[in-house]
Amino acid sequence: MKSKILKSLQYIAFLLAGIVLLYFAFRGIDLNEMILQIRQADYRWVALSLIFAVMALIFRAIRWRLLIEPLDEYPKRINIFHAINIGYLSNFIFPRIGEIVRCGILNRTDRTPIDRLFGTVITERIFDMLLSLFMLCLILILRFDVVSSFIMENIVQLIIERIKNVNIVLIIAIIAVFIISYILLRKRLSKIQKFKNLLQGVVKGIKSIKHMRNFKLFIVMNFAIFGMYLLQTYVLFFALDAASSLGFGDALFVLVISAFALILPIQGGIGAYHWIVSLGLTLLGLTREEGLIYATISHSATSILFVLLGAISFLSVRIKKAL
Repeated sequence: MKSKILKSLQYIAFLLAGIVLLYFAFRGIDLNEMILQIRQADYRWVALSLIFAVMALIFRAIRWRLLIEPLDEYPKRINIFHAINIGYLSNFIFPRIGEIVRCGILNRTDRTPIDRLFGTVITERIFDMLLSLFMLCLILILRFDVVSSFIMENIVQLIIERIKNVNIVLIIAIIAVFIISYILLRKRLSKIQKFKNLLQGVVKGIKSIKHMRNFKLFIVMNFAIFGMYLLQTYVLFFALDAASSLGFGDALFVLVISAFALILPIQGGIGAYHWIVSLGLTLLGLTREEGLIYATISHSATSILFVLLGAISFLSVRIKKAL
């Protein structure tokens, strides 16, 4: 009962955080004029951007299967695709839960051990992080002036201001509590055989990369996924006259800063994405209103796509299990 209440409170807290960020993003904006501009957008480019989004999902499914195969598990490709779609849908309900859900779905459809699947997901996230760092380094080289201004004004200064208002003793106390809690929890968990078995399965899943049959294809899929994201971001510029003059370097910058929105534990990145992307686009010469129009179209179109694909995949899995 207590765990359900806690989860409900966490859900509400994350949702409220997104609403607050959404409020700050749209504060002072003429909504009627903004809606008019959104209606005038060229939605052929929006449709093309969604095709690239779907291609990214397909490449994610191929990449995940490459990691699973060394475990002597061969789930159906369509089931992997469905699991990924349902995972993205789950993130709109509760942030960060999608990775666990997709492992559970594939375990249900193909009996693939969930602990090993979780290990492969961790490997995926490691490569996602490495590629994100690569893109960050690349954009620092290409657009250092813009990126440095964005980081200093919207991240570093905000952190410094918050730290000034917090007692250093309180910070040390919080860190100490986390360290002690981790030590105590680790000692308790180490005595539980089930946890040991789970950990062994996760480790085996992570090590699957060592026995991969086609590592080159795995690397290609990693770059293909982020290539699709880059194209998705770029072609959407042409949907708006104000953004149509922006180039690939600008798209890479928008893609990198949008990753900051996904770090925050907020359902679907709502509010956080609008706030961060609109701020970034103002550094590229757009007005705040124009930046919000782009962010709103991008986030809304992608969210609708994920919800539709997730719902279709969920129904497909349920129907297959019923037959």
